[in-house]
Amino acid sequence: MPEIKLKSDSEDDDTHLRVMDIDGYFIPTFPLPDHEKHFRSMAGWRARSDDVMISAYPKAGTHWVWEVVGMLSRQKAERIPEIKETVMMEGISEETFDNIASPRIMNTHIYFKYLPKDFFDKKCKIVYVIRNPKDIAVSFYNHHKKLLEYEFNGPWEGYVKRFIQGKMDYGSWFDYTLEMERFIKENPGYPIHVVLYEDMKEDSLREIKRLADFLKVDVSDEMVRKIDSLCHFDKMKKEKNVNEDPSEWRDNNPGMYRKGQVADWKNWFTIAQNDMFNTIYKEKMASSKVEIRFSL
Repeated sequence: MPEIKLKSDSEDDDTHLRVMDIDGYFIPTFPLPDHEKHFRSMAGWRARSDDVMISAYPKAGTHWVWEVVGMLSRQKAERIPEIKETVMMEGISEETFDNIASPRIMNTHIYFKYLPKDFFDKKCKIVYVIRNPKDIAVSFYNHHKKLLEYEFNGPWEGYVKRFIQGKMDYGSWFDYTLEMERFIKENPGYPIHVVLYEDMKEDSLREIKRLADFLKVDVSDEMVRKIDSLCHFDKMKKEKNVNEDPSEWRDNNPGMYRKGQVADWKNWFTIAQNDMFNTIYKEKMASSKVEIRFSL
């Protein structure tokens, strides 16, 4: 497995992230035998017409939306016992993928070009989740620092620059978001539904109903309320974190679910860091029509 210790481009940052390098594209070091082989073979895997893919940059709310979509697809307001990593495209083998019962509600953080070509030939539904990058940076920082596989223990000050550079698994938020925007623009007839994390926080009932409409699932208002209640962040954090292996986390304290808030970045970014980020955001997203809300 081509593991590397990924450094930042900043001279004043000597920290590293342990990741897997696939021809310059970085993904986590999932504990999967022949991981590189499986990843490279993914383009040839066979899709099913009822597959649904939850796609998002890391820490954008994938767990939340995956739980909601899973309950909607099953039309049951019942907790899904598994964690989303068990159906995460880049972290499983083809055999595992083939043996998942339909409807398969998959999830991924990788670019579409790595996914099975058959998935797009069959026009399988995609739910794309977007979250403001400042909150993502804070959440990803805590994720990288707490999950031992990354071997990362650097300060926030250096991490902000690393995040902007995209020197981490899955690369740059800016590149990912612009690539997704390009795909949507160039494929106007493709069944892709966009969920904004901030919209979910603002009115989750409305957004769950929109998801049900996209999935063509007939659910009652009562069912929507039950699903919403089960998928509240605090309840998920309490009930889902128990499925994580404590030994994989710093201080044996699973941290997949942290705060789930909008605008927590204000507690982390200094004025100078915020000004720097805003300048770079304006430059990189100049041509984008994606409307991001950094607070509610």
